[in-house]
Amino acid sequence: MDSTQIKITVTSAAAIVAAFVEPVIPVATLCTALVITDVVSAVRLRRRLVRKGKTTGDARLSSRRFGHAVLTVARIYAVLAVAHGADLALGDTLAFITGGHSALNMAGVLIFIWQLMSVLENESTCSDAKWAAKARKYLADKTDRYLNEK
Repeated sequence: MDSTQIKITVTSAAAIVAAFVEPVIPVATLCTALVITDVVSAVRLRRRLVRKGKTTGDARLSSRRFGHAVLTVARIYAVLAVAHGADLALGDTLAFITGGHSALNMAGVLIFIWQLMSVLENESTCSDAKWAAKARKYLADKTDRYLNEK
């Protein structure tokens, strides 16, 4: 293979990958923003727990917690890519099953709800706000998760 053929091959492969990834980018961006929001709310929760004396230790973001967030984002990207691949491969059959909605958008909505619930749980746990007291009736209390963390 000469250099021109290599350039054509690499450019073609990059174009195929870009064409596949392009529709996923808006949903992936929103999901990434939600994971970042969840991380920030988790740090805020840890600070509240330290301030109220329920736990000792560092309230900052550790490399282990950051690694967990990066792994979550990678898993989300994989789910979104598989959902988009299912949309492309199954097309009308999948649209019939999902009621005309794309699997990519449905996966994005499910991830959005999952991350939003996590943010609400973090913000309502160990909070003195009135809305938090009402929300704790329906949301999980993450205090034990942070107290038992190693």
